[in-house]
Amino acid sequence: MPISFLWGDEDYLIEKEINKIKTQVLKEDINELNYKVVDNPSFSLFSELLRTNAMMFGDVVIVIKCSKYFLESNQKEKLDEKQIQQLAQAFKNISPKIHIILTCQIPRGEKKKPDARKKLYKELIKITTPKEFPSYKAWEEYKLIPVVKKMAQDIELNINNSEASFLIQTVGTSLRDISNQLEKIKLFIHPQTLISKQSIEQTASINFDVYNLVDLILAKNYTQALRLLSNVFQKEHFLPVLSFMQVSFTNLLKAKIYSKKMNSFEIAQKLNQNEFIVKKNIEKVSKIALEELIRLKINLSEAEFKLKSGILKDPICALGLAFLKRSQN
Repeated sequence: MPISFLWGDEDYLIEKEINKIKTQVLKEDINELNYKVVDNPSFSLFSELLRTNAMMFGDVVIVIKCSKYFLESNQKEKLDEKQIQQLAQAFKNISPKIHIILTCQIPRGEKKKPDARKKLYKELIKITTPKEFPSYKAWEEYKLIPVVKKMAQDIELNINNSEASFLIQTVGTSLRDISNQLEKIKLFIHPQTLISKQSIEQTASINFDVYNLVDLILAKNYTQALRLLSNVFQKEHFLPVLSFMQVSFTNLLKAKIYSKKMNSFEIAQKLNQNEFIVKKNIEKVSKIALEELIRLKINLSEAEFKLKSGILKDPICALGLAFLKRSQN
């Protein structure tokens, strides 16, 4: 089907469906020419995208985030009758080689849905069947436990029902948050594969402290950062903490670079992250020079190497040097 309409408040599932369609259509050959993501385009651009011509080299997938056209909100797009008819006609005439994915992201937890009274919506459902991706409610743990077990299995981990229940209670019902936490646990327990309650508790604690730690480093409050690190290292080995810090600064660096040419939605798609997290990362690094982020990333990598190789023995000393060492330009 050349046009799909995906909506709901579970962005993780919407993204998985997009990736499924993208892989089915484009296989492994995904590039800037045959895959495009556009965030709430103007009417003229929306119409132009729907009328995209097929490329001589194969199919094209276009993801159009278009909540302002279908949700009743202050940011809704007002279309006159002629514009609605133009879009409706474009829906019907999409090239068989152009695969349009319309997404209508609902703010998490809000009881909103596409406005069925809108003429554009009525025209759209003549062409395709909307597919909803709702988030799990807090009381739906019994539904979520098998989902969590499958998510763990997909990354070669095992988790029992009681631990899956504890993970949900600790992290919440957001599949994005659960996925991120499972990835952290995988790193933390490697080479083991069975998730324990203790590993869930420890990674959740580290996660909270590392986020605070990153903020302190960005603010150049190194004294408080080292004090927090000292407290963390009394409970945990320094290697998982260093790994989480590396991931955090890598994501901040990518957000800084990509934000020059991409919006938060496009960056979230590219990095497979929640858009809210991407927006927060962009905000964090907005007033920090790219060179400073690169300096910290390089210095952290050097500190990790020196600690692993035994050149330095004290992780607090190694990280203190990483914070203060200037770039060698």
